[in-house]
Amino acid sequence: MRELLLPACLAGATLCLAGHLPGPVRRWGPQVPALGGMALMAGGRALPGACAVGIACLWHAVRACVDRRGWTEVTDTAVMALLMALMTGAAGGAHAHMATGHAAAGPTVLALVVWVTARAGGFMFSRLSDAPLGTAGAPAARRARAFRESGATVMIISMAAMLV
Repeated sequence: MRELLLPACLAGATLCLAGHLPGPVRRWGPQVPALGGMALMAGGRALPGACAVGIACLWHAVRACVDRRGWTEVTDTAVMALLMALMTGAAGGAHAHMATGHAAAGPTVLALVVWVTARAGGFMFSRLSDAPLGTAGAPAARRARAFRESGATVMIISMAAMLV
């Protein structure tokens, strides 16, 4: 079962990227280093992978500030970077996805709880704001959002399952 988690992580990262294409580079650009970080992790290089995801998180944060958009992508990539950093520490320099032991289980569960709470809070506050409720008439936009949301969920849950 554990051997399926890494391909699930890569599939989730690919879905996140697919949810941003086609579009301007400022929207899909941060997804490229995040996917690259996942690929590095798959190759057993978790530390450079965590650095790449950290760069993607920083890019998302700057874009969220400039565009005054939601923080869901920042939250997703921040938790992704944290989980990859935990994998680096749990692996002890070995292949990250082969890490065993439960030393990182507590921080992993805490990261998941904070991630779910932040995503739920973001959803609640978006419904309370005066902004329009979204693109009800655009099926392509709904499909892209579904790709992004499902990809993020698959990726984060798979990464957490590797550590627990």
